[in-house]
Amino acid sequence: MTASWWALRVLVVGVIAAVSLAGTGCGSIIDRAAAPDVETSTSPELVQEALEFGGWVIPAGGKILLVERRIVRNRKYLIALQTSPSDLDWMLEKSGFEASFEKAYPPFLAETIAGPDLMSSPNVRSARDTLVSSPGKGTIRQVAVDDRSQDIRIVHLEFRRV
Repeated sequence: MTASWWALRVLVVGVIAAVSLAGTGCGSIIDRAAAPDVETSTSPELVQEALEFGGWVIPAGGKILLVERRIVRNRKYLIALQTSPSDLDWMLEKSGFEASFEKAYPPFLAETIAGPDLMSSPNVRSARDTLVSSPGKGTIRQVAVDDRSQDIRIVHLEFRRV
């Protein structure tokens, strides 16, 4: 074989090795970047952060079951809380939520992060609106209400940017 053939062979093997190594490195960077940053808690700080993000007000009698913040590319908050029917009405009014609720059927769009499984509920209602808090910033607010009993409402909230 000639010297030019060996040079070409070395060049091709080098390019293949470089592409293989570069692809491996990029894949791990992409995997780490796509991994969600998730925090789940009932800490007052996380609760307040989530409520401010969604422009939401909870009644004094409301009980936060769990809050979850997910950050992949955008921020998303999930909140599960328990309240009474009258406090639910107060909460919707004070939060400026005027969308009409419709009966929801399985499979439910709402994620259950705490509380009873929606599949065991006698009645689930859901509604969605968009809150425009400042120019160019809209927040989609998805609300699912589990009419668990005559006295208890389990509310599942999801807030995410448009």
